[in-house]
Amino acid sequence: SLSSLRGIGAGQAPFRAAGSTSIKPGFTLAEVLITVGIIGVLAAMTLPALLQQNQKKVAATRLKQTYSQLYQSINMAQAEYGDMKNWDVINNIYNSEIKGENPIKVFGDMISPYLKASNKPDMYKISDLGYPGYKTKDGRTYMNSSNTYYVVELANGVTLFMSFDVSGSADDEKKYSYPGILIDINGKTKPNITGQDLFYFHFDSVNRMKLMPYCSSDTREQLLAKCAANSGQPAYYNLCCTALIMRDGWEIKKDYPW
Repeated sequence: SLSSLRGIGAGQAPFRAAGSTSIKPGFTLAEVLITVGIIGVLAAMTLPALLQQNQKKVAATRLKQTYSQLYQSINMAQAEYGDMKNWDVINNIYNSEIKGENPIKVFGDMISPYLKASNKPDMYKISDLGYPGYKTKDGRTYMNSSNTYYVVELANGVTLFMSFDVSGSADDEKKYSYPGILIDINGKTKPNITGQDLFYFHFDSVNRMKLMPYCSSDTREQLLAKCAANSGQPAYYNLCCTALIMRDGWEIKKDYPW
């Protein structure tokens, strides 16, 4: 009967569900697009800052590690050749040749065996190795790709360019020279800019051949100014950034002129 049919399954779950199902509203396409757009804007605003922060951390860390490696290699070389200040390649060298060899090659050959090199350390025109040259922070050329250095490519991706710094002129009796080492903390990878991935240490013969950065005696305020130097100041001023990082405990602080 009609009443018996009405009773079949009446009140049971499947029948209740069919009669009470509701559809929950979701996001419209416009809302989804707006949300994605907001996320994209936030990412565009924050990602460069995060990348730069990471670049600074990597630069400071690798610079410190390289300084440590150089310091250890010098000590090991001195154990073999004696006190560095007495090495033939150190004492008042102005002539380009010593015993038929470039003095920086003599120096490099003495310390490179104690560095973990991935290449054959030797004198190279850096363009022959694929290095494009380096610029200052304001775009001036600091180091041409045609320049020749004693090049050591370390196993960790850092490259060392060794040369001599000379104080005084050819007629100056007080002239002296000392090895200088430019450090590219990421090899051929960009940006190839002084104070960002190119740094500098030298050995000061006045201070018993101590490994030190340019401008090490400057105040922090002076270092900040030189690290940020523009076209109105000498191009090598950006190399004072090395001393600033070292002064700040091997960190790149927020006010560092990146």
